[in-house]
Amino acid sequence: MLEPITKDLKSQAELEIKWVQSGTEAGRVSDFLLGEHCFDDQRFTPGEIEQLRWLPVRSLQENHVNCWYTEEQGKVISAIIFVENEHHSGGYRLEYFGVHRSYRHQKLAWHLLEAMFQYCRSNNGRYVETFTCDLPEYASARKLFERNGFTYMCRLPDYYYEGEGKLLYLKMLKDQAFQVSARP
Repeated sequence: MLEPITKDLKSQAELEIKWVQSGTEAGRVSDFLLGEHCFDDQRFTPGEIEQLRWLPVRSLQENHVNCWYTEEQGKVISAIIFVENEHHSGGYRLEYFGVHRSYRHQKLAWHLLEAMFQYCRSNNGRYVETFTCDLPEYASARKLFERNGFTYMCRLPDYYYEGEGKLLYLKMLKDQAFQVSARP
């Protein structure tokens, strides 16, 4: 069990974001993301379980899949997984991120998001899309997205399970305006 050490937590400037570089690290990140201390909602869909198991491994094999993490005292305390979109046209998708419950409100998520934005910009990224659930358990994720420049785009009702919709968000990385309009 990871003991909270909030008073001794390194400042965000000292935190090292690490790329997953081995199968062991990929497994540690998967275990963290699927563990009881990461997500408030533990009712994973079968597809989420599969993705959280395989995306860190895929990051070792596929250049467009990125899996990063931070650790304290040898334990994973935050992680982020994002991918370049299938068109390789400057779009990225934030798939998952999580922060250990004992380390929330210490800007770890912000630190990971900022690093992801910098990475995407340095690779000619134009935007980052992401998503979350519309249930109350995900209110903090929605606030984090909005505070970090993501714009709510739309809701897909009953996406995960009946009564659980998917909310889509977009952040433009370059200084360009966009409008959401209905499809003709």
